[in-house]
Amino acid sequence: DDKSKEEALAELMTMLVEYREQGLDEVGPRHFQPYGKEGRIGTSRGWISERLCELADDGIHLEETETAGTYKLLYPA
Repeated sequence: DDKSKEEALAELMTMLVEYREQGLDEVGPRHFQPYGKEGRIGTSRGWISERLCELADDGIHLEETETAGTYKLLYPA
């Protein structure tokens, strides 16, 4: 089953909640493997990277770090 982009984004957001519950400080594309149809999100690494970057730009869920491809996990109220 191919997920719609909306379903894929919802799954990505669910995984961010789970990572918060696990107490992670930083996340990156590697935390969302496997990529493609085998993965929970069902999209490519590139798509995931773009969404993480957009979320960091919004500054609500993620914040950029000095390490490329690594984002600080924020805890929105």
